[in-house]
Amino acid sequence: MATTKATARDLLPVPQPPGFHPTITVTPPSHDDLHFWKFMVARSIADMIEHMAMFPVDTIKTQMQALGSCPIKSASLSQALKTILKSQGPAGLYRGIFAMGLGAGPAHAIYFSIYENRKERFVVEGSGNGNAVARAGVCGNGG
Repeated sequence: MATTKATARDLLPVPQPPGFHPTITVTPPSHDDLHFWKFMVARSIADMIEHMAMFPVDTIKTQMQALGSCPIKSASLSQALKTILKSQGPAGLYRGIFAMGLGAGPAHAIYFSIYENRKERFVVEGSGNGNAVARAGVCGNGG
């Protein structure tokens, strides 16, 4: 399949209405007119909910690591779950969730504050307003 290269003379002018004068303005994101602290609180709450929802999975993973610490045998998912349920009951899956939730809120609030502050101030050399991917990577956002 052959491709041709377009040149400036190949482009057709687009007629504009009289008095049309386009202006380009760059405005910072409005964040829906919310203050920074509201975003920080919302992010912290969302991260706390995520950590608490995944807490039973982390508990089982930790139990598998503890049971599998012996080099002769390894622990399976069902074996770890049975051990937790047998020794502590269903509540054992949530043992320690309050302490984890209490620590996750402030930790994520600090992380969010630093990340957003650095993201706004960081500009990649030679790229004008900055490369969003490079900015996110340097500022520490994994995703």
